[in-house]
Amino acid sequence: MLWMVMMAQAVAGDAGYPQVHAWAQRDEGSLEPAAYTAMVDSMSAVGGAAFTRCMPTPAPQTLAAFTVVLQLDAQGRVVRTWREGEEAVARCVDAGFAGKTLFVPPKAPFYAAFEFQVEP
Repeated sequence: MLWMVMMAQAVAGDAGYPQVHAWAQRDEGSLEPAAYTAMVDSMSAVGGAAFTRCMPTPAPQTLAAFTVVLQLDAQGRVVRTWREGEEAVARCVDAGFAGKTLFVPPKAPFYAAFEFQVEP
């Protein structure tokens, strides 16, 4: 059993952003509605706190879209992140998820994506 966990960690360690983003879409899509709501609520709380801490003053007039893919362990702790987007705010929000505990996922590893984009 331990070797299976180690293999899963090795595979995730070698995966790039496109692969883990696809895993996040798969895992998020597998959730029951109540679990999906718990996931969104927990990611919004942690991501919102990170945004508050990371936003420069004065706030920029525009902010580029970015996504942070989170790998959760069985307790819902963020054990790794991947990011698409290189602005300082994106890097800071990414770092704000490190080690935080979100919702308890139905399986581990579990992948979820925190996506930020400005709606037109």
